[in-house]
Amino acid sequence: MTRGARLWSTPSCIAIGCLAFMDGETEVSLVNAADMPSKPVFEATLETPTRRVTVSTVDHKTLLSSAAPGMKTRIRIWTNHPTEPNQVLIALG
Repeated sequence: MTRGARLWSTPSCIAIGCLAFMDGETEVSLVNAADMPSKPVFEATLETPTRRVTVSTVDHKTLLSSAAPGMKTRIRIWTNHPTEPNQVLIALG
């Protein structure tokens, strides 16, 4: 298990701490890594045996879902704040 200030991961799951709900909403988007000007705050290979990546809330509400390129998928994440981001950008592959 990898642990950081707000990111935790296992081989099949990544958890990201976001803006507290009482402070507003967090925008989560899938992006093209080539369009990003900076180094990601997190990078790992995620096991994706179903060839699908799903982004959901802690109570399992699906926010985004996308086809994954293979059984293992490179994931890169950018955030706009080190501890309580209101913007999370995710690149697959």
